[in-house]
Amino acid sequence: MKKEPIPLKKVIINGVINGLIFTLFMEGYYNFFTEDKFSLLRVFIHFFAFGFFMALIFRYQYRKKN
Repeated sequence: MKKEPIPLKKVIINGVINGLIFTLFMEGYYNFFTEDKFSLLRVFIHFFAFGFFMALIFRYQYRKKN
């Protein structure tokens, strides 16, 4: 079986979900354990960076079933 990319729509949805979950956990950590204030820039960096890299990794994860 060879690897085949999955549709772009599923990749984008996966990136958004993973980025959102990671951002929620990281902001919860920053707000609970540190004295840092809420930073919108930090939220965008966590969301887009993690979501983008997870989407790239997810793109070639699945194999075609025959």
